[in-house]
Amino acid sequence: MTPQTTRTFIAALVGVLIVRLVALVPVVAGVIAWADGVFAEAGYGGTSTLALIQAAITAAAVLLYQKIAQWLGDRWPNIEKWMLGNSARPHYEPRYAKING
Repeated sequence: MTPQTTRTFIAALVGVLIVRLVALVPVVAGVIAWADGVFAEAGYGGTSTLALIQAAITAAAVLLYQKIAQWLGDRWPNIEKWMLGNSARPHYEPRYAKING
């Protein structure tokens, strides 16, 4: 696996696990059930509106986890390697970069 793939996979896995564990907290589970009820009352019971909200929160958690790992990696590179599985950050060339000048 490439370093980019490893870093993305681990950040996504941890982000999803964090969101799933937080959803098990009784207060959070109650809020999710309440929101589900609101969507059902509004006639959106068959659509995945709540799933879209959960997906957005999961994506934000993944991004936050990766940014925290990179921020800590700026200070302590071994922590970034431990949190993301690889400390090598990807480097991308601009699409229309001038070569030799």
